[in-house]
Amino acid sequence: MNDYDLIQETISDYFEGYMTKDRERLEKAFCLGVANMVGYWKNEDGNQELFSISIEDEIDEWVSPEHPTYGSGEGKIISMQIFSKDGATVTFDCGGRFLDTFQLVKMDGTWKIAGKFFVDQ
Repeated sequence: MNDYDLIQETISDYFEGYMTKDRERLEKAFCLGVANMVGYWKNEDGNQELFSISIEDEIDEWVSPEHPTYGSGEGKIISMQIFSKDGATVTFDCGGRFLDTFQLVKMDGTWKIAGKFFVDQ
């Protein structure tokens, strides 16, 4: 598989894992112990708020019984740039709900998400 296909597979693990609360797929997609998520979204008061959380804590939230289940939806890679043999960025439309940007690193032949930033759509 070429790098573009491998990156698409990583993003698919993230999106499908998120949509179905599949911890294994989510953990496969991210650099655990390193990755963070930063978001700029509307809080409960309707105001834009910037926040940051470790990806492990966020995965715990995504797979918790309290987190809404989305089941299915369509995610789409908007752009992908492989800027070195070990680094890439992806912009992703997360089912029309969020726009995500991912920073990916290639380690041992596998692409992993090292960072995620998102905004509300």
